[in-house]
Amino acid sequence: MDQLIANLSTFVPQLRRTVMLPGCGHWTQQERAREVNDAMLEFLKGV
Repeated sequence: MDQLIANLSTFVPQLRRTVMLPGCGHWTQQERAREVNDAMLEFLKGV
């Protein structure tokens, strides 16, 4: 998985960054709502 994430920009054109939330499960937006919202707002400010 680490190699896939490191090379993600190869498969995702215009990828700006990758956010990893250690210890988070499948339902990221529910388990870590604040961190997800913060990352989304930061992305939107840069668009």
